[in-house]
Amino acid sequence: MTKPALNLNSLRFLVADGNSYFQSLLYGILHALGAQHIAVTGTGDEALARSRSDVTDLLICDWNLPQLDGFDLVKRIRQDRHNPNRHTPVIVLTSHAQAQNVEQARDCGANFVLAKPISPKLLYDRLLWIAEDPRPFVLAPGYIGPDRRFKDGPTGDADRRGTGRDPGQAAGVPPMTAEQLRAAAPATVH
Repeated sequence: MTKPALNLNSLRFLVADGNSYFQSLLYGILHALGAQHIAVTGTGDEALARSRSDVTDLLICDWNLPQLDGFDLVKRIRQDRHNPNRHTPVIVLTSHAQAQNVEQARDCGANFVLAKPISPKLLYDRLLWIAEDPRPFVLAPGYIGPDRRFKDGPTGDADRRGTGRDPGQAAGVPPMTAEQLRAAAPATVH
């Protein structure tokens, strides 16, 4: 089955990684997938400053950033009512995918956690999943971020753990444009 196409050329990406090799790798993957607007930072403080000044459609950050780690970066963005990227989807990268790091990323408000090294296919699949299945934004005591529960996905399979389904296997789904991705921004749930 053919996967739907994502049109990434008008989306704005922010990549935050302290390792110049991974900065180049992520930039190259996004560019190869069609992204034209990719900002790259090397520290959590730089990424936080950019998140406050520039609208971003997707943040990809390493959890182990210098100055301000990725978990705190996501938490600060989510908690700042005036940050234009408060509801922006976030993918946290980690070289240490132990349950503790995955849970910490989930609890800080990230949409997904990916273990390094990542492949272009895996990143594309997660971008597609975010576009096809946006989760409502939750504001609750102790948590601000996307609903941690996965609802019925594009395949129609209900799976709250996010396993056992391939979000790219939806039949008859037209290509997603940047405008559609932005329009699919999650609603806020209280």
